[in-house]
Amino acid sequence: MHTLLMLLAGPMQSWGHRSRFDDRDTGLEPTRSGVIGIVCAAMGIPRDGDLSRFDHLRMGVRIDAPGSPRVDYHTAMRVARADGTLDRDDTKNTVTSHRHYLSDARFIVGLESDDLHLLREIEAALRSPRWALFLGRRSFVPSLPLHLPGSSVRENTTLEEALESLPWHRLQAKERPPDYLRLVLEPGPDTPEVEAPTVRNDWPVSFVSARRRFSLRNLIVRDLPAECVPEGEVLPCSYPD
Repeated sequence: MHTLLMLLAGPMQSWGHRSRFDDRDTGLEPTRSGVIGIVCAAMGIPRDGDLSRFDHLRMGVRIDAPGSPRVDYHTAMRVARADGTLDRDDTKNTVTSHRHYLSDARFIVGLESDDLHLLREIEAALRSPRWALFLGRRSFVPSLPLHLPGSSVRENTTLEEALESLPWHRLQAKERPPDYLRLVLEPGPDTPEVEAPTVRNDWPVSFVSARRRFSLRNLIVRDLPAECVPEGEVLPCSYPD
């Protein structure tokens, strides 16, 4: 197995998986649909593109900085009705919403596969994306490159090995790692069964706006002591390819 690592860091991120109408939620870590959406944008795959080529990818997340949950109160005026018409009175076309997000969070995402060519293809796309990349919402842009310095692909390395061996990098000299780094992993063929795995409805089946569809996936959550992870240097804002 081989593993591609991605760095998702930014002042604001939102990874909703159960949003409805005027309340836009966020999870505490990136969703599979959000990560596959990033990959599709980088590779130039449209919303009606075939997502099945990514189904065999096994995903895991390491939370390097959990960030702080925040919520914005939005007011939109002159919102059209379902039939496309507008009322002359602006107050009758006002829509309010609560939009949740994470502030100053940082994640390492791993994608495991035996298809090294596909992982190399994704890595090349992340270095030179076809379309703009964002962290859950179009206005939430990354503050650092999504690829890692050097190579982002760890050959002959499992998902767990890659996430546990990657050094914990700080963004500023005074930053200190938490006592534990949380791991959120999709079960693999050798993963011991758990009685009550966490379940998320975020496996993308279709991104087409009119018929967006997702299916369920199981997750295993465990804590990795910080002393078990090598400590790295301060990450620069940019680095050469």
